[in-house]
Amino acid sequence: MIALYRKRSAALIVGIVLAWAGSAGSAAAQALPVVDAVIGNNFGHLPMFVGVEKGFFKKHGVDVRLKVVNTGTDMVNSMKKREVQIGDMSVTTFLKARHEGDPFRVIGIIQSDATRANADEPLAIVARKGSGIRPGNIEDLKGKRVGLAQAQTSDEYLKMVLARRNMKYEDVTITNIMAPPALAPALKEGKVDAVVSWEPYNSIVLDQVPESYVVIRGGGHLSYVMVATAHEPTLQNSPQVIRNFVAGLAEASQYTRKNRDEAVEIFAKWVPGLDPAVGKKAIQHISYDPRISAPVMQVFEAAEDDVLKNTLKGAARLNVPEQFASSYLAEVQKAHPDYFNDLPPLPAGR
Repeated sequence: MIALYRKRSAALIVGIVLAWAGSAGSAAAQALPVVDAVIGNNFGHLPMFVGVEKGFFKKHGVDVRLKVVNTGTDMVNSMKKREVQIGDMSVTTFLKARHEGDPFRVIGIIQSDATRANADEPLAIVARKGSGIRPGNIEDLKGKRVGLAQAQTSDEYLKMVLARRNMKYEDVTITNIMAPPALAPALKEGKVDAVVSWEPYNSIVLDQVPESYVVIRGGGHLSYVMVATAHEPTLQNSPQVIRNFVAGLAEASQYTRKNRDEAVEIFAKWVPGLDPAVGKKAIQHISYDPRISAPVMQVFEAAEDDVLKNTLKGAARLNVPEQFASSYLAEVQKAHPDYFNDLPPLPAGR
């Protein structure tokens, strides 16, 4: 009887061990591929924060880890150094990188309005009281000190705003402020007369600098589009991982559109220092439409014109459609039309 009990106990222990080993093996087999992504500490990347925090990327089969930086230059450098497989950046930053031969292509759209080619409301020029710059009067910027991040989208925006008024970039004195959180202190302390940035930093400046005001917001000078890019080797070697990432991003984008206040609160967890009440004002100026459309392609063509005119004079023109790996988003739109059903229809023929 004792011997039989011992046999049964031994069998039970073996069974438990085998069951545990099988469970551990199954868990290992189900481990999700990890993808490192570099993104900016601004609202142009908000769906990425939401996708990680709410588990949308994992739901679609990929474990995304975020590296948060200040500017597009930081993003490109991380991609160049192969610290990450996916990098978010503005259209202009992406095109400059491609001109330098960096091997990555667009796999998704993050911040955009697919219905038009001039959605620049996240960008603004904000001035301090006593600067002598009147609201709406760009000519007053002549001879003033303007703080912005040089070679970034805010810099390109200022150039276009000035050019439309037949003014030159040299008409203003640029103070290079690469870290957006430093804009408000610089304006408050009178180190600059005005600042140019994107959201949420325009709204933060307006909140933190007493009696500061908007000189101009947007104005249809360009379209501020933020894209997700991936290295060519990743596209070739891990197409399913990219497909899963794009699906997670599409769902995260819709969640961001439908739950803007919660998205701001998620952002505040990742980027300390943001007053959620200010962020909830800032997000109203941004569209998160991930569709690739004719207006979006126009944005890329116009940005390429700008790069060749102002930055890389004499460079050979890129073939814009070749910069996209658009099949991934097309597949996601077909498989998950519900992720896009809240978006406005595109203009006829687009």
